[in-house]
Amino acid sequence: MSGQGGGFLQVPGGLAVTLAAVLLGCAGDPPPPPSAPARVQNPDPSALHVGGSGAMTPLAMRLAEAWAARGGQPAVVVAESIGTGGGVRAAADGALDLGLASRPLTPEELRLGLTVLPAGRDVVVLAAHPSVPVEGLSSNELLALHRGQMRHFPDGTPAVLLLRDRAESANRALDLAVPGIRQAREEAYRERRHRVLYHDSAMAEALRATRGALGVFPLGAIVSLRLPLRILALDGVQPSLENVESGRWRMSRQLLLVARPDRLPRAAAFLRFLYSAEAAQLYRASGYLPPAAPPEGAP
Repeated sequence: MSGQGGGFLQVPGGLAVTLAAVLLGCAGDPPPPPSAPARVQNPDPSALHVGGSGAMTPLAMRLAEAWAARGGQPAVVVAESIGTGGGVRAAADGALDLGLASRPLTPEELRLGLTVLPAGRDVVVLAAHPSVPVEGLSSNELLALHRGQMRHFPDGTPAVLLLRDRAESANRALDLAVPGIRQAREEAYRERRHRVLYHDSAMAEALRATRGALGVFPLGAIVSLRLPLRILALDGVQPSLENVESGRWRMSRQLLLVARPDRLPRAAAFLRFLYSAEAAQLYRASGYLPPAAPPEGAP
């Protein structure tokens, strides 16, 4: 299945952040620099600032656009992707009102005293360059790719596996679906067998530009940003929201919002919208599963 719509830089409507900033602001292979010490910041009275995980950023952009279209206040400004860890740190120091996370918080992050709210589910897929000449892979073929035993597709097209870094939560989703893949990936890291990408933006660009490339990637980003990528089946199962809900597709991850308790009152109206039936439809149209219901005690 191929991604629908226009080219790599097309996206519907005028979103809160330019797509160029989202996709290219973090491009490249080097790991991110160490975080700076937290500095508590006062809120921006004119806007609600949101940012964090690249897996959730396209959804946040769509929600912000819909919020603006209905005249919601305060305005929602979505920052370019800074990863889950960056979003959590920025929420803790007050640079963001809401941090976006695509993995559970670490014990160290939990000690920051942030409120954690469920924000739906993200579907992790095997995404590929349009030149990849197969509709899907078996678990054994995926293991062989990681181990360097499979270097070409049946028609002779080079198979170029792209890896995400160890901290990437999409790896954990893949581990649930393919027994032995974690060990094969660790061996590939140690032997420097495959290229490693440290951001969703860098992975998107590498998949788009590299003939025969494939790697793990968020379905929501492909759908929301209309990326021209092929989406592969795994062991004969197609990734879809319905197959995640039925349990047939196991590669998904919980999405979360994090905030300092003192910032929740100013975010209350937007959070009520996020848990609404209107937002649920937008979630699904964007390739994400909405949260089942607002949590007890949510603003």
